[in-house]
Formats: sequence, C-alpha cells, structure tokens
Amino acid sequence: MNKYTWRKNFTAILSNQKEIIKGKLAFKTEETHWLETEKPVIILVSTHSSFHEKISGDLKMNAFVSTIRNHVKGKITVLLSDRAHINTMSLRFQNDLQKAQEECLIKAHALRNRYQSYFENCNVVYGHSYISQNKNFASFLKVIESLAENDSTFHELLLKDAESAYSNTFIHLFPDKNLFIKNTREDILTQCASSLVLIDKGYRYQFYPGSSYESLDYLNRIFISQEKQLSWIRVFLTIEKKTILHNIMQN
Repeated sequence: MNKYTWRKNFTAILSNQKEIIKGKLAFKTEETHWLETEKPVIILVSTHSSFHEKISGDLKMNAFVSTIRNHVKGKITVLLSDRAHINTMSLRFQNDLQKAQEECLIKAHALRNRYQSYFENCNVVYGHSYISQNKNFASFLKVIESLAENDSTFHELLLKDAESAYSNTFIHLFPDKNLFIKNTREDILTQCASSLVLIDKGYRYQFYPGSSYESLDYLNRIFISQEKQLSWIRVFLTIEKKTILHNIMQN
C-alpha cells in the first residue's frame, strides 16, 4: 500500500565535473492540508544525512525545495539544523561540544553554498542562531526537561526514540550504547524545545524527508492547541530515473 496521497513529478538537469545528468523524481506526502497554505513553513535540512550523497543529493534537494515553493503561498524558511545532533556528535570529540559545533557548522555552511541556487527566495537560517539564541529557547528547554521528569508517557517515548536511533551505522561509530542513548536523549529534548520556538514564531508546517520522533509528535499533539500545532510533513522523495546525457570526461 502506498504511504502517500499526494504526488508531484519533477524533472531536473544537473551537471558536475564528470557528467550532465537528467533526473526524473517523485515528491510524495501523506498529507494534503499543507497545499497552498499561506502559513509560514520550515524546510528542515539535516547536516548529517545520506540525503546529500553525490549528485543524487542535488537532484533531490532541487525537487524538495522547488515543489514546496510551488505549492506554498506563505513564507518559506530553510533551517540548517547544525545543532540538532550536537550532543551525539560530541562523542566523536570526547564530549567536546565546541569541537562538535565547529564541525556541524562547517557542514551547514557547505550545504548552504552547495544548494544556494535552490534556496533562492527562501529565508535561510542556522539552528544555533535562529533557535538556540532565541530569547525563549532556555525557558522552553526547562519546560521540556520538566515534562520529561513528570510525564511518564513523554519520558518513555524519549527513551524509545533514543534507542531507535542507535542504528548499525552508529554502532560502528559509537560502541558505548548507553552513552549514545544518553546524549541522543539530550538532543531530542533540545529538538522539542526548538519546535516550541518555531511554534512561537508562527510556523505551522515543517517539511523533512524522514519521520518525526514519537516524543515530538506527542508533545505537539497533547500540549499544543490545535490551531498552533506544528505539523510534521514527511516527504517521500524518490529518483525514478537517472540518465547520463553527456559524459564530460570523454571529451
């Protein structure tokens, strides 16, 4: 059974130093209530994702942003999430958050430069400045931390989300599972507080090519009034066909 109810086909022609490639892609979502919205929306760009691999990343980002831009009437903000996994990434640097932040910011800058043409007419921001330095972020984080201590359902979902994140890839990078789960839980708490900042700023839709955390969905559904909820729109992006139009290296 299909996991989506709305589909839009997209064609792009891109080139790198080796090839000129034509890609046919499909942009799909389970929801349709975001179409033609006049509400502000967020396009979430993760700095740590296989989404960006090789020229396929450019094809997908082109389709991702262009389709949203063509079907949203409200303000579009691209959020480069340079702090979304900062505690987890710090494990690579003996828990040095500063070094982890520096690496994440370098990756975020690189993605902004790489996708600059696709982000045209969008407001492009970084998580560390747009979210973490927001005047309400610290108080929102305290609210979330208190909720994690006092709401058993939220507490259990946080742990479940953190454990689910421990994939085969991370097993290789971070052999200490307990420490990984502890730090990932901190990151999820931060992301929950970040969603409150976005809600406070008036955003009502957040687009991402992946699933939301169950704890984040619970927070949004149970504690945020319906008219202010930040709907997570999971985007299914697939490259249906990729054709090499010209091989530059053969010339």
